[in-house]
Amino acid sequence: MLLIFLYSSIFIPPFAGILTDIQKHFGIGDAKGGLLQTAFVLSYMVFAPLFGYLGDRYNRRFIMAAGVFLWSLTTLLGSFVNNYQGFLTCRALVGIGEASYSTIAPTIISDIFIQDMRSKMLALFYFAIPVGSGLGYIIGSETGRAAGNWQWGLRVTPIMGLIAVLLIIIVMQEPKRGECEGHSQLAPTSWWSDIKALARNRSFIFSSCGFTCVAFVAGALAWWGPVFIHYGLVLQPGHENDKLEE
Repeated sequence: MLLIFLYSSIFIPPFAGILTDIQKHFGIGDAKGGLLQTAFVLSYMVFAPLFGYLGDRYNRRFIMAAGVFLWSLTTLLGSFVNNYQGFLTCRALVGIGEASYSTIAPTIISDIFIQDMRSKMLALFYFAIPVGSGLGYIIGSETGRAAGNWQWGLRVTPIMGLIAVLLIIIVMQEPKRGECEGHSQLAPTSWWSDIKALARNRSFIFSSCGFTCVAFVAGALAWWGPVFIHYGLVLQPGHENDKLEE
């Protein structure tokens, strides 16, 4: 649980923190800059249900390790790509890797804790994600500034990601599904029966729709928020030189 929390809270790829540098490097405007986030969201949306299906039937630890490895590898490769199309592809692959981790990690937490403790641990996990996003802005931009090259802002996550992969494989234990609640003989059902059961669960449907709206708004704010804050600062009286430099 500690490993999952640490990775969620610290090692979030800092793309938004260096977005203006990325746009300048590839000579793109806001439309193509926004497409980088769209590619990530679409790949995440498509592959998250797939990883949920696989996580119910195969070893979650190895699936999550593979996802974190892909996430870290494509982030690293993106820092060496010199064309926009290649960088966009890497961004989409990052979404696939993150979909595996974000989908499977909560199920592992649920199989370790029960009742009120489960809710507390899941709350801690989901609290760690925005914390990691905030740290991503700082770490990405400050690392790039210190190195004099924005690409180095993307090379922090892969180092930590490799450590996380090794810890997941070596240290983490795969909990048995349902054992903490006395259900040791759980068997996976068919994909279609899962869909029908979820469709009849009104709480799940409304929660999913609500979270989709939250993710849409929060994603747009997280991606473009730093840019608007920067524009607001340089347009203030006394910052005309900063505006010209940018």
